[in-house]
This record gives sequence, C-alpha cells and structure tokens, in this order.
Amino acid sequence: MSMLDKNGFKRKRYADIVASLENRAKEKMGESTNLSPKQFLGIFLRVIAWILSLFAQDLEDTYNAAFVETSEGIALNRNAKRQSARRMQPLRSTGSIEITGEEDTVVDSGFVVETSRSIRFRTTESVTISSGGTVTADIEAAERGQQGNVNAGDITEIVNPSPGIDSVTNPEATSGGRDRESDEELRERLDRTRSEENRLVFNLLDVTGVRDVYLDSNETNTTSDGIPPKSIEPVVWGGAEQDVVETIMRYKSGGIQSFGDTQVTVQDSKGRDQAIGYSRPNIVDVYVNITLSGSADQDAIRANIIEYIGGQDADGTEYDGLGIKEDVIAFQALMSAGRDSSAEDITIELSTDGSTYSYDNITINQREYARTDADKVVFQ
Repeated sequence: MSMLDKNGFKRKRYADIVASLENRAKEKMGESTNLSPKQFLGIFLRVIAWILSLFAQDLEDTYNAAFVETSEGIALNRNAKRQSARRMQPLRSTGSIEITGEEDTVVDSGFVVETSRSIRFRTTESVTISSGGTVTADIEAAERGQQGNVNAGDITEIVNPSPGIDSVTNPEATSGGRDRESDEELRERLDRTRSEENRLVFNLLDVTGVRDVYLDSNETNTTSDGIPPKSIEPVVWGGAEQDVVETIMRYKSGGIQSFGDTQVTVQDSKGRDQAIGYSRPNIVDVYVNITLSGSADQDAIRANIIEYIGGQDADGTEYDGLGIKEDVIAFQALMSAGRDSSAEDITIELSTDGSTYSYDNITINQREYARTDADKVVFQ
C-alpha cells in the first residue's frame, strides 16, 4: 500500500511494515516459513521494519513541511516567506526611570538597574541630575521578551553603584517586551491573509508594537455602524502612529477610504496628500470572583485565568490573552481556571464593573478588547 495517494500522506506504522515484510517473505518462501521474532529471519525483518519506520517518519515530516498547517520551525518560516511574511522576533521592553542623587551628577548611557527579581534594564541616553535632585532617563530591558514588562515601582536596584546617585525607580510600568512568535501564533496570523483585506491585517500585525488588529468594512452606499460608504475601519491595538498609517496607505485597496477616530495626512507614492484614518480599541476591564472547594494553588489558578483573558499577573508576567472583538466566554474561563488544578470544585463569576457578577459571557465589540490583572481576580 502506497503511503501517498489522492487523499494525502498516511504514514505506515512499524507494525504495518512488519506485516508487509512478513507477507512478502511468505509469498517468496512459502506459508510455512518461520518468521518468529526469535528466529533469525524474523529478527532480520523487524530490524529492516524499524529502519523503514524511521524513514517513513522522515517522509511524513517532509510532506507536512510543505503546508502552513503542519509545518514547524524553519519549514514554517519558509512557508511564511512565500506569503511575504516573517516570524515576529522578540522585542525589548522600554520605559523610563527617575534617578535621585546629587545635583549636576552625570548618568551615562548604559547605566544598569534591575528589579528585585534581577530583571535588568539600561539607560539609553546620558542625563544630568537637575537642581531638584532628580532626572528622568529612558531605559530598555537588557534581555528581549515579555519578562521585561514590569509594574510601576518594580525597578529599585542599582547594579553598579555610582557616586552621586542615591536611588532609582520607574514611575510607570515598562511595556513593549515580546517573546519570539511561536509556531501556533505564526500559523494563526498567516491564516488571516486569505483575502486582500486580510493582507492589510497581516501587514499591520507585522508592525513593531502592534498586538492585534480588527478590520471592519462597509461595502454599502450608505453609512453603516458609523463607517462611511465604501470604507474600511482598521482598529489597531499598539504600534506607533506613523508606522500604522504608512502600512495602511501601502496595503489598503485603491479607491477605498480608511476611516477611524484618528485621521493622519500622509503622502502617497505620487506625492499627493491622503487622509488615512484608523481607530484605537478601548479596554474592557474584566473582574473575576473565584470560589474553591479543597486545597489548590491559588496563584496558578489566577495565572491561568489571566493567561486566558489577557493582562498582567502579580509577578509582572504579561499575557496577550484575547484579542479585539473576542468575547470572554465564562466556560472557557472556568476551564482555564481548573487546568492542572487539584481543587475539588471551582466556580467563577465575571463582571465588568467590579460589583455585579454572574456566570455570563462578556460581549466585546469590534472597538474593544478584554483585560484583567492580578488585583481583579479575587478568591472568595
């Protein structure tokens, strides 16, 4: 039996190969041939079958490498390249610190600070402490990845103490850190490029700092849901404004207006001014009440829920979670809470105002995304 036919590739298992070799041997040497696993010929056939089974596995992997849905690693990167795409690489988190010390003290670029959990940052500019005894400096994480997204006030340690510098802190949380895009995340992004409109979505998702995109459109001749006739409304979460509007200009269909809450004038390839619009999504805060029966790791349950919805855990870990216009499904939140938990029973209730709770889904519209954090996930 061939492993490849009109229905695709179906790999032969080791047992199937052994059976095929045994049948072939009996055809050539007679039905009474002793093919016991303890006899030389039986052992020999099984050695060959084992080698062929490894070869069949390699053939299956080679076949699967040709498709986005089944390829992994380098093969998936190559499939993405065929769609003019590339895997998103990790990014450093950025922010700022307030440095306190003696007046006129110069703090050179590259000054290293860290959190109590040894997450390091360095200044990206040289600054001088003012007469007020403080100065603000921009920083970036020493390592790429989302672990660099830390809470306000977490950066308090000076790695190499310097004369004239007393203390440091970050008044606001750092942000923008991102891990290398996983195979699953890349496949999901590639699946969104099936049409010309989705190609715009894909290229917006490829803009540095953009976390999600929802593209709404109005193909009618009248205004619909606030969108003018024959227009699109890109709702973009994250990314610098100039990068966003230039990408929309480049990849939107000709003759289609790009509408949104923000309007920016840019020049097209012929030097003509074009008004490009897009919108930013609003955050829907999600509060979760949890009731447990039996002993369980509450921190792990909280992290599972935040990972599902999206937001920042108590340890500073930032989870992407749900995207724009993705409803918070109560059952999914419950299943996430109970994942790998030893609790006898778990019940949850959801709320968007922190006072009225129920076991109902939370609807998120096309200009919103859901978010929670460790303070909003509470155990009763």
